[in-house]
Amino acid sequence: MNPCNTPRSALVPVDPDLSKQAKPGYGIPSQDPDPAAQVPQKPGEARREANSVLAGGGVIVGTFTGVVIGTVVAGPVGGVVGATVGAVAGALGGAAAGPMVQLETLSATDAEVASEQVGRTGSGH
Repeated sequence: MNPCNTPRSALVPVDPDLSKQAKPGYGIPSQDPDPAAQVPQKPGEARREANSVLAGGGVIVGTFTGVVIGTVVAGPVGGVVGATVGAVAGALGGAAAGPMVQLETLSATDAEVASEQVGRTGSGH
């Protein structure tokens, strides 16, 4: 078997700033579950993420509730209508609940302690 002597072309990453996102010794934060690899979010980003999670959760709960109530009241068609109405109501309710939520802040020390605990339990990567 002969080795391939064809030179490989340099692969250009799809996102050139990925290497800038990675912390030394760790992977890219969005792909590395280790708490020490993560970077803290800015307060505005944290609020936006919390609101998105609440709205998404509201959609799920609203859809389920709408299906159950709609099916009981009007059968299969009621389930479809109930799911639609419930999803919209749940999203609006979740988004409205966003401003009432108190966000906790995670300091760098907390992230280091969490990383050490993950390393000791062996559940890290």
